[in-house]
Amino acid sequence: MQQTDYIIELAGHKKEDLSVCLGCRICASVCTVNDLEINANPQELLMNLFLGLNVDKDDPLVRFCTNCYRCTSACPWQIRIPDIVRGLRENLSTGSVFEHAIIESINIWGRMYEPYVFLRASLFVLKDGWARHMFRMMEYVINIVRSIHVPHKVKRI
Repeated sequence: MQQTDYIIELAGHKKEDLSVCLGCRICASVCTVNDLEINANPQELLMNLFLGLNVDKDDPLVRFCTNCYRCTSACPWQIRIPDIVRGLRENLSTGSVFEHAIIESINIWGRMYEPYVFLRASLFVLKDGWARHMFRMMEYVINIVRSIHVPHKVKRI
């Protein structure tokens, strides 16, 4: 079995599933990684796998994909690109900072604790020179915090 067939199988796909990609690049337009101006192209990743070409571990999607599934929900064929990225990471023995932070959070608290994940990701961003993207990350955090509902006491009359 070829490396690409193994990766596609790890993702729960068949090679034929990738052949339906229209090349519309809607996935790239909604990709969270592209919000950081990194220029990731999920369609190119799928094409390389379909053609049997090796994907480098320095590919932006392999390094930075947050598995948000925005690409999947926007795709006309619902191709699960994050599953393929996870298969690639497993095959290449790599993992994103976000995945490591989420796993650490689960090991410590038994669940994903978002402030911890944010802090771990922030340290990576500061250390590797991605600080110019902090304001964009803060937009995501503010939206998450706004969506948290905290019960409050009701005044009795």
